[in-house]
Amino acid sequence: MVQTTTLETTENHLGSEPRTNPDKVNQVINKENKSGTLTLYIPSNFDIDKLVKDNPPTFKYHRDNFIYLAHLINDLPSRKKTDKVLVDYVPFYSKLIQRRVRDYRKHLDYLVEQGVFEENKQYIVGKKSRSFRFSESFDTIIKPTVITKPTLIKSILKFIDLDDDVCSLYQTADKDELYYLTKWFNGKLTVDMNGAKKYLEGLRQQELDQFLFKYDAMRRFNSRYIVLLKIERGELAHTIYKTARRLHTVLTQLKSELRQFIQYNGKPLIAIDITNSQPYLSTILFNYEKFRENNISSLITLYNNTYNTTDIFNSQLYYVSKNVKNAKDSASVNKYIEMVKSGRLYEEFGKILVERNLLTDSLLLKKKKKTIIFSSIFSPNQAIAYNEEMKIFKEVFPDVYEIYRGVKQNEHRTLACLLQNLEAKLVLENACKIITEEHPEIPLFTLHDSIITTEGNEEYVYNVLYDVLLKAIGIPPTLKYERWEKVV
Repeated sequence: MVQTTTLETTENHLGSEPRTNPDKVNQVINKENKSGTLTLYIPSNFDIDKLVKDNPPTFKYHRDNFIYLAHLINDLPSRKKTDKVLVDYVPFYSKLIQRRVRDYRKHLDYLVEQGVFEENKQYIVGKKSRSFRFSESFDTIIKPTVITKPTLIKSILKFIDLDDDVCSLYQTADKDELYYLTKWFNGKLTVDMNGAKKYLEGLRQQELDQFLFKYDAMRRFNSRYIVLLKIERGELAHTIYKTARRLHTVLTQLKSELRQFIQYNGKPLIAIDITNSQPYLSTILFNYEKFRENNISSLITLYNNTYNTTDIFNSQLYYVSKNVKNAKDSASVNKYIEMVKSGRLYEEFGKILVERNLLTDSLLLKKKKKTIIFSSIFSPNQAIAYNEEMKIFKEVFPDVYEIYRGVKQNEHRTLACLLQNLEAKLVLENACKIITEEHPEIPLFTLHDSIITTEGNEEYVYNVLYDVLLKAIGIPPTLKYERWEKVV
């Protein structure tokens, strides 16, 4: 099921909405909360007050509930960066929405009846939610609007993300956690709105000419535009998952091509990225000493409760640990590690697929090499019956495949989740903390496997991250710089 949104731009609908004072660290979202208001984003031609006046609902309602539901169709897709085909209908996770809007179904039915929403009624219990999109007449550029309902505002701020994911078992962490990182999300983080909107408008025009995107161009625009509006207005709320430990911010939601328009305190930003980070971090599964030092067994059982750990010698986890211990003697494991160390795993495995006639050179160029590797590594074990790339991965790296298979047994997301957790520990909690303790004046932002700082601090940040990863994983990482600067 496709879960993304698309939309468009031509004018600035900010009006006279208050702006953040650049000299103050307090976020607009926190200020609004103290004053009893919160800003959400809805279609520019959606006038709920006129709608309910002209067509009074037959149930007890609150105008802010309608605004919130309309906001979700814009906001949810912005939290899932994707360029895959259509955004189309946006799934609504009913259990959480009901916490915020008690009679949410009546509100949704009203919006459908009034021609604001269209509904896809297909759903699968526990797997696929009913989904909604704006009707064509309301598929317009978004604008900020204010809500005042206290209970709704409190619920929105408490539960920021609607994902029901094994990697985010306990929702958000305490607001003061990782303060040494979140404090930099203040009025000094700025966006060149004119340049960014011009870029998005150009992109929308391109998508209007493409069959796959033409009917979704406005929705795709809005899912990108809403993130820019939040940065411009200083609405910089963040989410920290207690289990996967990942920090989600407006920067993680931002389309990569828009990074060139972001600065901090008037200075360009530079990211230090870990090349093929997930495969690199996974090499900890081939080093028994590091496996034990980082207590990887506990991470596996955290995400995969099907393992019976009451008797360690009779559990699945015992066999995973045994394979980890023997990995150092495996030729295929060492071959894999050398590819990872080179920073060219994606490219090298792509060549293998070409040599095996699974792909042609031209098709390989069109497909994302990272996607190919991720499909081979993270797919459910049973997918090997039809996943040709996975079959070749097993053939070329049999002992690597077997360790991955063991970790994913019964719960295929275990591998991805434990690597996300490890990544967060090393990047957020170790490297960034060291940098803050040694140089508290250095601005720091993160993008999962990247640390971003202002120009002039990148070499120091590079060295700290390199040392932290080498010590924890046991093999040197390949790091690279990515300058967030305008493309001329």
